[in-house]
Amino acid sequence: MGLIDSHIHLDDLRYQRDRVSLIERAKKQGVTGWIVPAVNTDRFDAVLALQDQYTRVALGLHPYWIADHHESDLMVLEEVLDSHDVIAVGECGLDYFIKELDRDKQLHFFDAQIEIAKDRDLPLILHVRGAVDAVFERLKAHGYYRAVMHSFSGSVEQVQQMVNSGVYLGFGAAACNPNAHKLKAALQAVPLDLLMIETDGPDQPFYDRRKQRMLPEHLFRVCEEVAAIKGVTSATLSASNNANIKKLFNL
Repeated sequence: MGLIDSHIHLDDLRYQRDRVSLIERAKKQGVTGWIVPAVNTDRFDAVLALQDQYTRVALGLHPYWIADHHESDLMVLEEVLDSHDVIAVGECGLDYFIKELDRDKQLHFFDAQIEIAKDRDLPLILHVRGAVDAVFERLKAHGYYRAVMHSFSGSVEQVQQMVNSGVYLGFGAAACNPNAHKLKAALQAVPLDLLMIETDGPDQPFYDRRKQRMLPEHLFRVCEEVAAIKGVTSATLSASNNANIKKLFNL
């Protein structure tokens, strides 16, 4: 059946020297698909170039690069969405963890991207670091919940809010850290039909691989360890993850 990665930045320059061999190695181990989100207009072409039968792409304006985004980037985003086979808007959202990022500008660009996605009936791939409640408030304000909160790090109470609205939640290696008790509790509260797994490579390596790249093949370890936390088999989690990805992204 294979396994699909719901979030990985295959276009990242840290994969440049060995991207092809890493992808082929992951395929041989059974990874059968990747969702690759762009983070700014400068990366749109690189992400689009990766699209093939295994790799589907999303385009968005990430809050981490909010200082670099211009109003014209929103028009570029719309133009490229309308002229290419793109499955989602993202990675977009809010980052309140980094205090110096302009929150007003973040909100402006996030609100615009929600409407862009809503107008096209495209799902959102959401960045929510330090801003789960704030992101959810914007979804409520727009009445649009067709989304996945990637790298979810909220509480059990926040999980309940999200799943009641049908928002998918993505988890990766961070939830597998033996000391991540709060995150494990949140993961356990997510129903399988709203749960996705991800690597978020090359970032967010496992706790025992700090300062190393997260690799495409590490998706299997994520699957095994998340399945153990959920108390299900890897095969069960793999099947539900793949079905959820195909449903949200209309694959």
